[in-house]
Amino acid sequence: MPHRPAILALEDGRVFNGRAAGAITRRGGEVVFNTSLTGYQEVFTDPSYAGQIVCLTYPHIGNVGANLEDEEAKKPYIEALVVREFSQVSSNWRSAETAQLYLNRHKIPVIWDIDTRALVRHIRKVGALRGFVATDGTPADQLIHEAKQLPSMAGQELASRVSCAKTYMWNTRSIDLATSPWTEQMGEAGAGGEARTFRVVAYDFGIKQNILRLLVDHHCEVGVVPAQTTAEEVLGMGADGVFLSNGPGDPEPIDYAVGNIRKLIGRVPVFGICLGHQLCGLALGGKTFKLKFGHHGSNHPVKNLLTEQVEITAQNHGFCVDPDSLPSKDVEITHINLNDQTNEGMRHKSEPLFSVQYHPEASPGPHDSHYLFTQFTDLMQEFQKPGSSRK
Repeated sequence: MPHRPAILALEDGRVFNGRAAGAITRRGGEVVFNTSLTGYQEVFTDPSYAGQIVCLTYPHIGNVGANLEDEEAKKPYIEALVVREFSQVSSNWRSAETAQLYLNRHKIPVIWDIDTRALVRHIRKVGALRGFVATDGTPADQLIHEAKQLPSMAGQELASRVSCAKTYMWNTRSIDLATSPWTEQMGEAGAGGEARTFRVVAYDFGIKQNILRLLVDHHCEVGVVPAQTTAEEVLGMGADGVFLSNGPGDPEPIDYAVGNIRKLIGRVPVFGICLGHQLCGLALGGKTFKLKFGHHGSNHPVKNLLTEQVEITAQNHGFCVDPDSLPSKDVEITHINLNDQTNEGMRHKSEPLFSVQYHPEASPGPHDSHYLFTQFTDLMQEFQKPGSSRK
């Protein structure tokens, strides 16, 4: 059976010809690559990928189909998918449908049977590029022209685009995770006992569902609020702690969030990840910059400078906090990326605030970073103590 042709065209004129799958359409965005070996459905549904075409370096994608349990959001957020081999069939007892049907249903085009290694080497050499994937027969010259017209990721405020429209409560915990016999020794919350419950307000800049599950596992009542919710509204909800989520785009245009974080510092414990980490950096007086091709994958080594331990982390970001721009008298760098020495974590020296650049809710280690949720609840408990000098 003949396959439909597909084209990936980059703004610099580089063109890749392959086969089409998914939806018959064309979509554009910043082209990035992800080095994860598993978890392609979590990648599809991560809101941090809004505005991006994702190339998966693992060669065989789609073989386990798609299922509802592995979604991080209610729909995929990638603009298009680029892979070496795309399976039209699935073989997994949890699969509800094939990846082909899933992506077609969500109107996402796929180009496959291209040399993804050549694409990745090109991106690593010249940096992330704007591009278009077309499965509808649009000629390459037109796609190159349209790619050049796309807005650069630098300067784009995308958090409000993917955020929830109104506040909602989340009370679902991880499946079997919280009752596992090894959770205590791994620094995770146990299911039994009379543990104190904490009221957490989570800012949705593009939040993933597993973050919310782990907060519930750690005895938190979680209210999720839209990205533009004011600090006064959050404090009015009686929050014991505030969580700042991951999300897409450039952190610098999200000035409304930076202003709210500044108002929350010292009033309530704050824990930020990924985009939330970058927003903390800006709120503390630092600056951010765009990485050449970003960090996308579930195999990035990060060193905790406080414990000297190395964590294998999941990451998805194209921007970074400049550690030299942070006020050293107030901020301590706690984590660094061992691949390129970039800032992966920090904490305030006197106020209850800390953040990390990676995704501690993911499971690449598989549980290396879950201690951060315990650290958050410990911080909230300390902050609530009668006579606390911080409160």
